[in-house]
Amino acid sequence: MKFREDYKLIFPYNPDVLIIQETEDINTIDFGDYSSEVSGVLWIGENPKKGLGVICFNGYEVSLHENYKSEFKYVLPLILSRDTFRCNLIGVWTQKVGVKTKNHKNYIRQFKLSIKCYESLFGLDDVIICGDFNSNLIWENPFRIDKDHKEVIDKLEQKKIFSSYHHYFNEEQGRESRPTFYYHHKKEKPFHIDFCFLSLKLLNKVENVEVGNYDDWIKHSDHVPIIVTLKD
Repeated sequence: MKFREDYKLIFPYNPDVLIIQETEDINTIDFGDYSSEVSGVLWIGENPKKGLGVICFNGYEVSLHENYKSEFKYVLPLILSRDTFRCNLIGVWTQKVGVKTKNHKNYIRQFKLSIKCYESLFGLDDVIICGDFNSNLIWENPFRIDKDHKEVIDKLEQKKIFSSYHHYFNEEQGRESRPTFYYHHKKEKPFHIDFCFLSLKLLNKVENVEVGNYDDWIKHSDHVPIIVTLKD
């Protein structure tokens, strides 16, 4: 919620695309010396201090997909483009929208329900689904009916869309060795709840996946960044 200060930490990495959850309205931020490097911005939210933002650099541009449905407010389908490159990008910040209703009794169910709505977006060779899912396979209870996290993973894999982290580090869902979130900023309460899924064509271009270090980032956020580098 203080991205007007925190952008100075991440912009020096020379990213192409940033997807940022719980950020203030990025349209109101003066990026100073970096302003000329920003080539595209999109933000959505009800609270001007806390929404979902996408920032592009290096000539990339982003626009809201015409199929966007406000019922999945923070599952944000976008078109990412530069020159002849075109990609369907879905920014994610799952929430318990309608928490008292059957359809949204956990975080990832919101995304699971959106899959059917946005299924046509998965048809391109270049698809990126990235963000804070607030979910992990470790929380699935074998005695409960809902298996939403596993169903999401299985459905994406059927579409040949896979987690870049699990592919790169050769780890299984629910057995991640590198946390992306620390509950109440506590090192002893680590979880892996942020994901970057890529279609197979992009997955084969993964050059590096980096998860931020606790000591470097925790004073700025309870999350650390996932940085995915693809070959040109």
